[in-house]
Amino acid sequence: MRPRVMSQLQDTRRQSLMRPHFGVFDLWAAFADFWQRRTLLWHMTSRHLRGQYKQSILGYAWAFVNPLSQMLILSFVFSTIIRVQTDVPYSLFILVGLLPWIFFSTALVSATDSVVNAGSLVTKVYFPREVLPTAAVFTKLVDLAFGLLILAGLMVYFGHPPEWTVVWLPVLFFIHIVFTLGLALPLAALNIYFHDVRFLVGVALTLWFYLTPVIYPVSYVPDKYRIVFDLNPNSLFINAYRRVLLDGLNPGLDRVLAGLAIAALTFLIGYFLFKRMESDFADRI
Repeated sequence: MRPRVMSQLQDTRRQSLMRPHFGVFDLWAAFADFWQRRTLLWHMTSRHLRGQYKQSILGYAWAFVNPLSQMLILSFVFSTIIRVQTDVPYSLFILVGLLPWIFFSTALVSATDSVVNAGSLVTKVYFPREVLPTAAVFTKLVDLAFGLLILAGLMVYFGHPPEWTVVWLPVLFFIHIVFTLGLALPLAALNIYFHDVRFLVGVALTLWFYLTPVIYPVSYVPDKYRIVFDLNPNSLFINAYRRVLLDGLNPGLDRVLAGLAIAALTFLIGYFLFKRMESDFADRI
């Protein structure tokens, strides 16, 4: 471990922000401490990334194989057998929804186990524990970047290049990442107390996938069930991705602000819950 990273770990042993009664007014101090340890976050992310495909034959090629194989299978089933009708080639339609979903689901699964898997480090030295689930989420951004290369190639192949509205993508990705972190943090903490959480996350993600318009347009949803999709943040995000990438439309300022509000609130609540439980991590692992 590099000296600068090690010094950050050693420094935090002398100043504990793991208050047994963490309150709302402690959030700012926790954020400041987390920011000071950003070098540690970068190191953990790099370490997680190196270990993700370690000793695998295909290595980082799996970042291409996973979304590409899912896209091909789902495209065959839903465009050839079930014949879902879309305004653009179905392969493009599904990949634009599938990539952010794969990022979201794999990030949650990885982050849920992140603190438990680093138990030997957690019990020996103090550092902001939120570094672990955050690094797990950031690692999946690399997989997302590889998937975007596939999407870019398909858009060129189908003669459907992105329009100027693609400039909205960084904003949408940022909001989606904040929302993902807001769920990942409390799940990582709860998984220390209740090891069933990791299995519940898998079940919940399966249900959530089919309640999100990834493989079908939201227009297929009957009006009486539309409220379920209106309350689904991932439905909001994926529809926004399709608007800017496939329809050449801006996502709508009202939708962007709504998504930002949902993501910010989710993150603040999730971060607060994580810090409330943090003081008992070493004893529970």
